[in-house]
Amino acid sequence: MTDRSRFGEQIINRMKSVLGVSMDKEVAEYFDIKQASVTNWRKRGTIPIEQCIQLSLQKGVTLDWLLLGHGEGEISDEAAAYAVDNEYTEVPLYDIEASAGNGSLFDHELIESYLKFRNDWLTREGLQKKNLVAIRVSGDSMDGTLSDGDAVLIDTSRKKPDGVFVIRIGDSLRIKRLQKLTNGSLLVSSDNDMYRSEEIPMENLDQVEIIGQCYWRAGRVF
Repeated sequence: MTDRSRFGEQIINRMKSVLGVSMDKEVAEYFDIKQASVTNWRKRGTIPIEQCIQLSLQKGVTLDWLLLGHGEGEISDEAAAYAVDNEYTEVPLYDIEASAGNGSLFDHELIESYLKFRNDWLTREGLQKKNLVAIRVSGDSMDGTLSDGDAVLIDTSRKKPDGVFVIRIGDSLRIKRLQKLTNGSLLVSSDNDMYRSEEIPMENLDQVEIIGQCYWRAGRVF
C-alpha cells in the first residue's frame, strides 16, 4: 500500500467510525454515490473536500481530525447545534382555513408554523421534502381516524385512491376517505358514521382536485 492510499484508507476508516459502519458500500450510501467512488478515494489517497465538509457539519467532527487524525474530533457548540438541526427537515404547517376559492392553497403568507421530522425517518418512509405540507383538521367528520385540531402531514405526490386524502371540490376543502369504484366513480366517505358517503360519477371527476394523501398525524390522546 502506497503512502497516498494509506492516507486515503485512514480517512475512510475515520468516516466509518463516525457513521458507525464497517463497509465501503455503507459510506457510499451515506453520500449517495457509487461504491467504486470510495474505492477510488482509497487508491488515490484523495477524498473530495465536499464530502469531508458535509460529514464534519452533519456529524459534529473537526476537519483536522477527519483528515489528519488530530485531536478528539469535537467541535464548537454552534457547529454541533448546526449538525443536530441538519438531521431534521422542517415542513410548513399551513393555516389552510384562511385559503378560499381557486387560488394557491399553500401560500407562504398562510404558514402558521413548522413541524420537524427526522431525515432518516423521511427516507425510510420514502417521503421527499418537496412534496410535503401539513394542515390542521377542522371538524369531526373523520372522528375515529382524525380529530378536530390534529396536525396532518400531507404527501402531495400521492394522489391515487384508496386512502385518506385532502381534496378540494369547488371552494370546499375536505379531508375524506377515497375509494375508486369498479365503474370508474369515486366514493367519498367520512369515518364518522354521522356523515353520509357521496359517490362522484366518472364524468364529474374533473370537479374534484386531489391535493395529496394524509400520511401522518399528531394530536391529543383522548
